Amino acid sequence: MRKKGYTTLVLVMIVALVLSACGGKKDNAAGGDSGASGGKVNLTFTVWGDVNSGANEQQLADEFNAAHSDIQVKFEPIPSDGYGTKLTTSLAAGQAPDVFLIGEGDYFKYVDKGVVEPLDEYLKNDSSFSLDIFQKDLIENMNINGKQYYLPKDFNPLALWYNKRMFDEAQIPYPTDDWTWEDLIATAQKLTKKEGGKYTQFGFNAGKWEYPIYTYLWDHGTDIANEDGTQAEGFMNNEKTVAALEKYVALSKGENRVSPTPQDTETMGGDASMFMTDKLAMMVTGRWIKSDLDKSDVQYGSALIPKGPDGTRTSIIASAGWAINAASKHKQEAYELVKWLSGTNAQKIRAENSKVLPATVAELEQVKATEVADKPVIEMMNYAKKPVTMRSAHGPIFVEEFSKAMEKMLLDKQDVKCALDEAAKNVDSKIK
Repeated sequence: MRKKGYTTLVLVMIVALVLSACGGKKDNAAGGDSGASGGKVNLTFTVWGDVNSGANEQQLADEFNAAHSDIQVKFEPIPSDGYGTKLTTSLAAGQAPDVFLIGEGDYFKYVDKGVVEPLDEYLKNDSSFSLDIFQKDLIENMNINGKQYYLPKDFNPLALWYNKRMFDEAQIPYPTDDWTWEDLIATAQKLTKKEGGKYTQFGFNAGKWEYPIYTYLWDHGTDIANEDGTQAEGFMNNEKTVAALEKYVALSKGENRVSPTPQDTETMGGDASMFMTDKLAMMVTGRWIKSDLDKSDVQYGSALIPKGPDGTRTSIIASAGWAINAASKHKQEAYELVKWLSGTNAQKIRAENSKVLPATVAELEQVKATEVADKPVIEMMNYAKKPVTMRSAHGPIFVEEFSKAMEKMLLDKQDVKCALDEAAKNVDSKIK
């Protein structure tokens, strides 16, 4: 799931969605224009972004239409900032596209609401298509409660990205595979500068986005939830979590801080902008940032995320999966479209044009054979772990309360232990 491209769904809208899934009319035409016209079946599909950023999908739609005389596909992207809300409301109203894209953090959520069509029967009856072409981990992540609900669009593991120019000017060696989090913090201190009492550059971004925080917690032997995502008490607020987050939050506080505060990041245009203008030396993020970096003059490199005290190293595979609207009137045709959008040709086009990693085995091997600068990013696949949103339908509850707690800590509204105690209590109460 791209950080800046996917909006967390509003709980009120989820309630509306549940009501629709349980009691909505079954004869509503998904997409609003999915009936047969001129002998053709009309389908719509959507992604987050705009027409320009969705150029690959438009190309694939045009090619699909040329290859299918009986189906007419229309690509209708939704702006990134409003994607979750718009998709939820359209699903509740029975007007959602026949095919839509879901980020890995919401795989469970949409399945739990009954709006995604299982693909198992379609795959079983289709001898021309096999899931074996895809990366096994991606397919397993898209298999919810024993059923296959999504097919991959692309994926991007989290890695450590660093600004070479800032390292070079400070005459500091680049990050290595042996780095620990302590090494990162010590280096970040050397790369943080002040002029006239004001910070002009920072060594690392210890922000409030939960994914990098998860990797930090895992590497320090703790998590915000139990394995099946049903309990926060004793996990989100245990001694290890509190101790780890006290160190993490301290990175953006005090006279010796190495990280911008959330306010600093906002004032300076965001972590990506800071990174590209030599104001931020290191950050943990996904390979989706590569397309923006390549348009700037920043000199950058990628490295493995550092190890924890006991040698543990973890990452998260951010991915996106194509889903068929369970209310679509033309599910077989929608299945053909999903295959097209996730197949070999689609993977090649996106890898070449958008710099994302292909979800298919053969195409990824080709990238591995030629990739030099970003080999560490691909290697982080070997350390991937599932966050709570990929383990449980309760995941959004954990994220909501944990994010609130992080904001309170970072803004000095509450100390770490009190914020986590309150968050854990709220999570368990909502689950029950």
